[in-house]
Amino acid sequence: MASRDPDDRPHVLVLGAGYAGAHAASAARATGVRVTVVDPDGLHGFLPRLAAVAAGRLRAADAHAPLDALVDVPVLTGVAAHLDVAGRAVHLEDGTRLRYDAAVVTTGGAPASAPVPGVDVHAWQLHTPAHALALRAELRTSDRLVVVGGGATGVQLAAEAATVRPELAVTLVEARDRLLPTEPRHLGRWVTRLLERAGVEVVRGTAVDAVERDLVRLADGTTRRGTVVWAGGWQAEPGRLLPGAALEGGRVVVDADLTVPGHPRVLAAGDLAAHRDVLGRSLAMSAQTALQAGAHAGRTAAAIATGDRPGPARLFELGRVVDLGANGVARIGPLSIGLGPSARLVPWLHRAIDLRHLVKLGGPVVALRHTPSLWPTSTDEPEYGPLRAIG
Repeated sequence: MASRDPDDRPHVLVLGAGYAGAHAASAARATGVRVTVVDPDGLHGFLPRLAAVAAGRLRAADAHAPLDALVDVPVLTGVAAHLDVAGRAVHLEDGTRLRYDAAVVTTGGAPASAPVPGVDVHAWQLHTPAHALALRAELRTSDRLVVVGGGATGVQLAAEAATVRPELAVTLVEARDRLLPTEPRHLGRWVTRLLERAGVEVVRGTAVDAVERDLVRLADGTTRRGTVVWAGGWQAEPGRLLPGAALEGGRVVVDADLTVPGHPRVLAAGDLAAHRDVLGRSLAMSAQTALQAGAHAGRTAAAIATGDRPGPARLFELGRVVDLGANGVARIGPLSIGLGPSARLVPWLHRAIDLRHLVKLGGPVVALRHTPSLWPTSTDEPEYGPLRAIG
């Protein structure tokens, strides 16, 4: 069936409601074009909050919100099955056909596969709001937690769980010799110190050989028992929408204006795309990259839809903030934060970044409505959104 809309303004179609999709929709809407977002559940996940939600410091409702409550655009719940570039249309799985003048693909990534026996069967994950809510329910009845992966997600979850539930025995396992391996070495030392002060057992330099039910077997012959969370990285999912696109590290190659080569009316942004900064350096998958790229893609899509000439994207990385709840570490340009009393500034910096994200999407009222409480909560209010067991 074909969709119909009496609005004859140029139409920008955004696929995905994550950070890139939300900012693409907001930026395109600001130009006056018609915007439609398509997403499987219509929810925008607040990914940097997931560890705090899973541990119980933040409310379950803080994990995500309906995108149309953040950005004043129509959101169609559905799954895009096929992108008809020649016909300028997207076909959904339910048979709906949506025409566009420009399309922005921001369908994101998925948890990176782990070649370790038992991970897919016995380990929990923390990559989506559904993961956070399911893990939140599981941890209510657990007395031990084993987090595998010393990147930002693993570090945050271990710290939040140990702080919110001091009675919970928490172990963090990292195969490499330091935590936060993509950051300067001193940040890894600082975050290790903060975790150990919170009571977390930090195991470094030892890989996981196998995962069993509530147990991990390490390469050094030892084991650790508890609810197992595999906090690995992300991998892009170009999927069936862009089957012939050139890839770089599994991510879609895009031109300087974020259009997909050979498809001048199709743009890609966020974790799906291989973004580069203004100096040509590859940018990691992150919320800050996604929101910058999404906003530029939205403006560019609107320009294409109205016949204007788009300009190149100017993306850059400002740094990294690892919020541990009560403290944290951060890198802002050449400045590092997290040693001594400065560690307590990091959660406030993260809240400011979160607030800015919301203001840019929907303004001050939306920001105030969806900013989480500044204080820890023990209230176990009804869960907001679907619970889905992963492990």
